[in-house]
Amino acid sequence: MSDKMLDKLAKILNQAENASSPEEAATYMKKAQALATLTSIDLAVARQHTAKREQREQPTHKTITIGQPRKNNNARLVNLFIAIADNNDVKVNIAMNSTFVIAFGMPSDIEVVEVLYASLLYQMTEAANAWLKLGEYKKETVLRKVTRRDSWGPYTDLVERPMDGRTARANFYDAFTNRISLRLWEARQEALEQAKENVYTLPTTGENGVEYEVEVSAALVLKEKSDEVRDYYAKASTAKGSWKGAGRTAHTSTSARRAGDEAGQSARLGSAKAIGGQRTSIAA
Repeated sequence: MSDKMLDKLAKILNQAENASSPEEAATYMKKAQALATLTSIDLAVARQHTAKREQREQPTHKTITIGQPRKNNNARLVNLFIAIADNNDVKVNIAMNSTFVIAFGMPSDIEVVEVLYASLLYQMTEAANAWLKLGEYKKETVLRKVTRRDSWGPYTDLVERPMDGRTARANFYDAFTNRISLRLWEARQEALEQAKENVYTLPTTGENGVEYEVEVSAALVLKEKSDEVRDYYAKASTAKGSWKGAGRTAHTSTSARRAGDEAGQSARLGSAKAIGGQRTSIAA
């Protein structure tokens, strides 16, 4: 992605950060994802003008740090990264301890994913920290197994205990990521629908060496790019097995999931601290 286009995307993200309402923030979010999608289309077209345009993009891969070892929610941060990558033509391998991921795709797409991830990570953790301080989750209780003993010997009993803060945070993150995944998918589909009728004229060379031009659709351009990334991934990836993900939490916090979903709906893409800056620390 060109510096000019990245500047434009960063500007939209900052507008989202300073939005005066959740509705305005949502509008900017869709605009940011649409720009990323449509830019990807344009870049994919540009890649085929090897003789007339700038140097052709090639698929590559990049290691991106997610969190420190043994942090409770690393896997859930990976889930957020994957939700963004899936909507930007980027494939992902995950470390066994979820401390880093390896992103496979076009450099411009990987860059877009990193910008969106940094922004949404900041928003998610800040929203979760603020909500947990309210202590609403403490009103909920869960049933836990405890071992008791009587004259007949040990036995298992179920007792009510207050909801744990770590469990509430995990539920918040899951709901936030689910909502973000849906919103990014909807924004991408809107952008693709807008570009559906676009036709690009591309130079090509026939079997006899004669150069001529052909008209192709945006869908075909994106498919060819997707196929190239898929082929590169098959050759470059050394991953074995499958990643099981964060998994379900042992207990469900209704209030945390509701709050996480609401935060995901009104998430503001972008922050001066997130775009090209220091990422926020992650609480356990």
